[in-house]
Amino acid sequence: MITATYFLSVIGFTLVMHFLVNDNYYLLPVWFIIALLVGFIVTLLLVIIQLPFLNKVSLLNSYKHRLYRSVAYFLGHIILRIKLDVTGIENIPKDGRLTIYANHKSYVDPIILMEVVNRPTSYTPKMSVYKLPIMKQLLTSVGAFPIDRSSDRNTARAMVDAIKVVKQGVAMVIFPEGGIKDRNDIKMVAMRAGAYRLGMKAEANLLPISIDGTTQVKHNYPFKSTKIKVTIHKPILYDDVKDLKTADIADKVFHIINESLEKPTI
Repeated sequence: MITATYFLSVIGFTLVMHFLVNDNYYLLPVWFIIALLVGFIVTLLLVIIQLPFLNKVSLLNSYKHRLYRSVAYFLGHIILRIKLDVTGIENIPKDGRLTIYANHKSYVDPIILMEVVNRPTSYTPKMSVYKLPIMKQLLTSVGAFPIDRSSDRNTARAMVDAIKVVKQGVAMVIFPEGGIKDRNDIKMVAMRAGAYRLGMKAEANLLPISIDGTTQVKHNYPFKSTKIKVTIHKPILYDDVKDLKTADIADKVFHIINESLEKPTI
C-alpha cells in the first residue's frame, strides 16, 4: 500500500517533469533524484491526512493494522534497506491477550516488530518520543503506553489504560531493558522486573523475541543493506507463570531471548 504509493509517486513525477518541463533524456536522472524526495513527502502526507480517522476507529481495525504494517515495511525495506530473516513466525498467537518482549539495540526495532507481528500491536515509548512531530498522533492511534520516568503516578495511570488495550486483544510490545542499552552487545544486558507487571496484570501470555543485527543499520546505511535475524520463541503461557514473582519471570525471559543471541549469526 505505502510502498506502491511511493513508487507510483516517484515514477509519475519523473515522467511528468520529463514530458512537460524538459524532454531531454539527460535530465531524467535529475528528475528521478528529485522524485525520490517528492515520493517520500507524498507518502508521508498520505499517512498524516488519515490520522484523524485512525484515531477514531477501533484499535483492532483491520485497515489501520494493514496501513501501519505497510508503513513499517516501507521504512524498513525501502528507506533503511534491511533484509529480514524471520524464524518461528508460527509461534505468534493469532488472537488473545499477548505481551511481547524483545532486546532493544536500535530505534529500528519497533519498525521490525510492527512488520513481523501480523496482528494489531502497540508500544511502550518514553514520553520524549511524544514530542516528535506526528508521533503523538500515531502512538495514540495504536493505544500506546507512555513511560513517564519523571512521574510514577502518570505511568501508573497509563498502565491502567494499557491493561485495557491488552485485554482488547492488542499485542503490547515491551522492551524490558528500559531503553537502548549497550549498542555494542546484541544480547539483553539489563532487565527491569517492572516491565512484566503489565503482562501479569492483564493476565496475558508472554512472547519473547530475539532481534540480531539492528546495530549494524547505522553503519551500513545508505550504501549497504543490513541483514537482520528475528527469532520468535514459543509463547510463555500466563497460567504457567502467574504464581511467579516478576523478577523470576524477567529472568526467564532474559535467558530465552539471550540464548539465541549467544553466537552471532550475522
